[in-house]
Amino acid sequence: MWIKILSIISISFQFITFPLAAPEILGKEWLKKTEVLIRNSIKTIPFIILFVLGIGIGLGFSFGVIKQNKLITIILVIVIIIMSLLRKKITLFLDSKIVLPILNKLIISDNLRFSLLKIAAFLFTIAFILQIIIIVYS
Repeated sequence: MWIKILSIISISFQFITFPLAAPEILGKEWLKKTEVLIRNSIKTIPFIILFVLGIGIGLGFSFGVIKQNKLITIILVIVIIIMSLLRKKITLFLDSKIVLPILNKLIISDNLRFSLLKIAAFLFTIAFILQIIIIVYS
């Protein structure tokens, strides 16, 4: 059981390292060139969440889980309706309050990019050590 948990943690650390290291490795010019692409991809997060919730509700109905838990069904449907109605406001909020400030800081601040690279290196090292431990004990 603990081997599975350590495996998931190490894979999660490795997954997190790329977005942290990418701005420093790819550089300021790359960030400027791909700013629109990054902004558009982050603005699709609400649609991805709606898609996953829809799949979850469909699977829940097919396996009979949601029929037993009507409160969960009601909450999920309300969340989907609210997200559908407020879709444009959510994307504007994500763009103006989250994406643009982060991108501007990443483009301007060399220290921030280097700090993120150091954090990524630390997480990658921890993940590598966890994988070695998993291999030795499994």
